[in-house]
Amino acid sequence: MAFCKTGSMMLAVVAVASAAQFTMRHEHWQDYCTGILTVDKDGVSFAGPKKHKWTWKYADIQELKLSPERIYVLTYADNKLLLGTDRGYNFTGQVPVADVRALAWSHLDRRFVAAFGEPREAALWSLPVKHQLRISGTEGTLSVFPDRIVYATTGKDDSRTWRYSDIESISSSGPYQLTITSFERALSHYGDRKGFNFQLKEPITEARYNELWMEIERKNGRVQ
Repeated sequence: MAFCKTGSMMLAVVAVASAAQFTMRHEHWQDYCTGILTVDKDGVSFAGPKKHKWTWKYADIQELKLSPERIYVLTYADNKLLLGTDRGYNFTGQVPVADVRALAWSHLDRRFVAAFGEPREAALWSLPVKHQLRISGTEGTLSVFPDRIVYATTGKDDSRTWRYSDIESISSSGPYQLTITSFERALSHYGDRKGFNFQLKEPITEARYNELWMEIERKNGRVQ
């Protein structure tokens, strides 16, 4: 059978419906500084020492990646020290994930990367899987819900929660393989989509695959 469709250090937290403010470390090349990171309805800002103060409107953020211990903000500004690649800012610490997620999802859409396995109610179905990486991989559970897919693993920063609108396509070469192509930026391909290739420890039926493929296509407006 083959399928062919493609398609800690927290000092203070203030979280309300329209804002989250918390202490984070801005990671430098060989050091770091500590400041206050704010996420609100207007964008993201960091207030640190000396010149380490920035404010980004949501329109100026190319991608925001969130995990329980890290926020990475990728901007459109050139990094002249790295031959014009886009400048990114890495912040680490204890993040109020639920508050930041709610704000980011409502303003960034597919530019927001949820690098965590969001706890949910019972899944429609789940499979034990291995996420294949370039050198090794991580093992975990791939769960399908009515509006999203969640990959949960103990591998650092490798968990993901994708709403169907965050997925460009899914594809499969057979019952023991599934690829999810997301709108997350792939570092190896400038500005391209990022694919997550999963080895399935239990087979996915053709009926389940076709139903999932159709639901993603429908939620993205490609089919009626």
